[in-house]
Amino acid sequence: MAENLAQEIRDQEASARKIISDAKAEAGKMAAAAQADAEQMIKTTKQQCHRQWRESVADAEKEAEEKAKGLLLKGEEEAKNFYESKKSQVSETADWLVKEVTSAYGSR
Repeated sequence: MAENLAQEIRDQEASARKIISDAKAEAGKMAAAAQADAEQMIKTTKQQCHRQWRESVADAEKEAEEKAKGLLLKGEEEAKNFYESKKSQVSETADWLVKEVTSAYGSR
């Protein structure tokens, strides 16, 4: 019986070592899977952030372009109004200039 008991203890120790070894192997697999999941999540998050950044830059560019078009149209309108307001003064100034030149140098 002592021999059977010693054999049973050795068998139980071997079984325990196998269980511990299997548990360590499973823990290693779980740790590797968790690491891979974490790396995939980081990669996915980086991609999402980059995509959102590109979209926000594109939106900002569109908004800036629309504002630039608005400013350009406003500037063109102001230039046109300035031109129209000064157009009538051109002939007056030209007449005055001709009179000044002819009075100073005479007409030839």
